[in-house]
Amino acid sequence: MTEHRPPTLSRRRLLSGAGKAAAAGLLAPALAAPLLSRPAFATTATNAAGTSLKVGDQRSTIRSLLEASGQLKDIPYTLEFADFPAAAPVLEALNAGAIDAGFAGDAAHAFALSNGLPAKIISAARSDPGCIGLLVRKDSPIRTVADLKGRTITAVRGSIGHYLVVAALKANGLSVSDVTLAFLQPTEAKSAFSSGTVDAWAIWTLYVAQEVVAGTGRVLVDGRGLLNNNAFISATDVAIAQKRALLQDYVARVAAARIWALGNVAEYARIWGDLVKVTPEIAVAAFKLERFRPVAVDDGIVADLQTTADFYTGIGVIQKPFTAAAHADRSFALDPGLLAQSARAG
Repeated sequence: MTEHRPPTLSRRRLLSGAGKAAAAGLLAPALAAPLLSRPAFATTATNAAGTSLKVGDQRSTIRSLLEASGQLKDIPYTLEFADFPAAAPVLEALNAGAIDAGFAGDAAHAFALSNGLPAKIISAARSDPGCIGLLVRKDSPIRTVADLKGRTITAVRGSIGHYLVVAALKANGLSVSDVTLAFLQPTEAKSAFSSGTVDAWAIWTLYVAQEVVAGTGRVLVDGRGLLNNNAFISATDVAIAQKRALLQDYVARVAAARIWALGNVAEYARIWGDLVKVTPEIAVAAFKLERFRPVAVDDGIVADLQTTADFYTGIGVIQKPFTAAAHADRSFALDPGLLAQSARAG
């Protein structure tokens, strides 16, 4: 299927704030391989063999969960974190073998897996789709999705934000040909949004909370009723073969930390906010928007991923359809008691 490419703005014009006319070329793909950042954190516990596990994180989400909950204690191996601003570079690092496992959402996974990511999903979590938002500036005249016709919207290509844009337009009788899409990474998109170079910004959780709490943006529409919002930890095929015990321990610790955070929002938000340099108010708002809880990698999770993949295939973002079940490793089971506790918390 040939991808439909709506009008786009050049990166230079977006970031300079000059003009809103569409430039001739498409922006550089959001999944271009980044340089892997130096690991932002590593535990000091190391076993006799010096075994280590390198994991990719987004805005210190997993690291802060483990630290706040006490799950970083007594780890019998070295745990190294490489922190990234969004899912795409996490999955690029995973694809390159620069990390053993990485945390990213279902939309980004669908995009990466269709392009041959040599990894499998080993852990899953669900969150409130309300944490994915299509933002407009507080003083914007845009009041409905229909008002977006002829406007410029920025999102990360292949992300859950991109999904929200297409789904919201479709639900309101519009298509991507009715708007100009500008594909930018979050930091660049924030600048373009603040400068007025773009009219709307499809983004998630922490970025939504920052704009809403600061009073600089408002949510035009969120993901409720339009999309699933699952996130996964995926591990490379090599890591699954060589570091299974470490990966099993890691996903169990992350799941336990998520349960702890649901009951200790303020304490978790304080640590997370300090790591990502936002106020406790913003961190609490972001966590309450999202409320991730661990779930089993089961038929429901696989079906959700397939739905996301099929959606992207249908709009031409994914060129190579794939079977989601082939990319899920269900052998990294979580404790049934923990899953029952998670279900109650959700």
